[in-house]
Amino acid sequence: MNKDLTQITKCIKDELNIFEKCFEDIFNDDYPFLNNILSYNYSQKGKHIRPILSILIAKTYGDVTENTYRACVILELLHTASLLHDDVIDDSNKRRDKETINSKYGDKTAILLGDYLYGKCLSIIKTQEDFNLIPIYAKVGLNLPKGEIKEKIFSEKLDSKIESYLSMIDDKTVALIEAATKIGGLTCKNSDIDISVVGDFGVNIGRAFQIKDDILDYSIDNKLDKEVGNDIKEKKITIPLIYYLDSLNKNDREDVLKFIAEDDKRQQDINDLIVKVSNSQAMKKVEDILNSYSNKAIENINLMPNNIYSETLKDLVQYLIYRNK
Repeated sequence: MNKDLTQITKCIKDELNIFEKCFEDIFNDDYPFLNNILSYNYSQKGKHIRPILSILIAKTYGDVTENTYRACVILELLHTASLLHDDVIDDSNKRRDKETINSKYGDKTAILLGDYLYGKCLSIIKTQEDFNLIPIYAKVGLNLPKGEIKEKIFSEKLDSKIESYLSMIDDKTVALIEAATKIGGLTCKNSDIDISVVGDFGVNIGRAFQIKDDILDYSIDNKLDKEVGNDIKEKKITIPLIYYLDSLNKNDREDVLKFIAEDDKRQQDINDLIVKVSNSQAMKKVEDILNSYSNKAIENINLMPNNIYSETLKDLVQYLIYRNK
């Protein structure tokens, strides 16, 4: 898969530009100090995978509407606000190679900015069609902190059950992506849509997306001059480690879990564990699971109308599972 995201999304370039303008406008305020923080926070924006999914689904079944754009902005604001709070909880210093808001301006400011963005979500809602989507936003609003709580308990208990992991990522990551695919279908003015197909696609691509993220944290080759193993450093047990632990005898397993529980770990020791996991059969199992979810996502797309936009969704699936960052 050699296409980059700009090439893949060329068919919705105009729609993405409109979304970007709507999203950027949110990060402005009359109060100078708040405006400075908002501008800095906007500079940390990511690839906008969720709006891309929403727009492609809407175009697959019909067309993008004003309701679609507003819904995309609301979902991205929910995501952005949750990241601000997550960075405070995790005491994170960097996000996307930039200093985090909490590191630069302090924890209190980061929390208040997250609350401000939640308020912005409410201010965007205008029409009855917008109100009809509130149950989706409410579910996301509940799932995101629930996922964080699960991850905290998951780490503290050093829980290495695959069921616990999937439950956690379904709340923390998948819920947002499933919501993004659903709002694309619900806002395109086409009543002949099987939303369950669209939702299943969101779940499958969401799980694949998170599993790929977890694989990348165990891949030294993909992060060349950067430190790797942030999950290990933060005592997080993700799917590569889960399957690696399953392959060990009792004593070795206990040694690894004891290391994960340590507060201060040497980077070299982290790298040594990463090499062991990466070279084990456990990583092949994880890759197989990743491919299984991505294949299910393609099967979901095959149930959608066949056009340039659904074909682009397939390219996006391939991009997400072959990306190196």
